[in-house]
Amino acid sequence: MGSVLRTLQSWFQPPAQEVAVPGVPRRASLGLQQLVPVLRESEHAGVVDLGCVWQSTVSFFTGIGCKIYTEDLFAALQQALAEKKPEAPPLARVGLEQRFLASALQYPEGSFRGILVWDLFDYLPQELVGPLAARLHRLLEPGGALLALFHNRPEKVQFNRYRVVEAGTLELLPGSLPLQVQRTFSNRALLDLFAPFSTSRTFVGRDNLRELFLVK
Repeated sequence: MGSVLRTLQSWFQPPAQEVAVPGVPRRASLGLQQLVPVLRESEHAGVVDLGCVWQSTVSFFTGIGCKIYTEDLFAALQQALAEKKPEAPPLARVGLEQRFLASALQYPEGSFRGILVWDLFDYLPQELVGPLAARLHRLLEPGGALLALFHNRPEKVQFNRYRVVEAGTLELLPGSLPLQVQRTFSNRALLDLFAPFSTSRTFVGRDNLRELFLVK
C-alpha cells in the first residue's frame, strides 16, 4: 500500500512553478543522451526522478512514452538530518539510515527502466551512500540505466535543482535547501560503490561536473 500511495502522490503532486529566470545556466548532458535510447527499448518505461517535480521534465519523458515518477530525496534527506538532535554525539547518527530509507523508494524490485539521481550522492552522509546505491540497483530492471552527477570541486558548489528542457539538455536552477557537499568521489570509489552494475560510462564537463551513466 505504501508504494501505491507514493506512486499516486508523485503523479498528483503539482509540478514546481516554472518561471523563466534570466541567465539560468544550461548544460549539454551526454548521460541523458545515453539514457533516452535505453528507455525507448521498453514500452511505457518507468522512470523515477529523485529531485523535485518539474513540468518540463515530466513533459519530456511522457513525450517519449515513459511513465514518470518523482520522489524528492533531497527534501527527504534534509528532513532526516533536521530530525537529528543537535546535542547528540556523532554515534547518535545510527538512526539516520532508518529515518531516511524507511519511507523512501518503497517500490517492488525491478520497478524502473531509468533513474535520475542528479548529484544526490554528493550530499549524503557516509552511512547512507552504500545502502542507497544498493537500493537503486534493486529498483532497476535488468538492462535499465541510472544517471548520476558528481562534483569535482566541492568548494565551489552551489545547491542546484536540475530539470530536463530538451533531449540532451539540462537546466540548473538554484535550490533553497541548506545542504552541503560532503565529499568528492574518486573514480575508484565510484567503481567500488557501483560494482554490481554491468556497464559504466563517465562524462566530464568543463563545469567540473561528472556524469556517471550506469546500466544494470
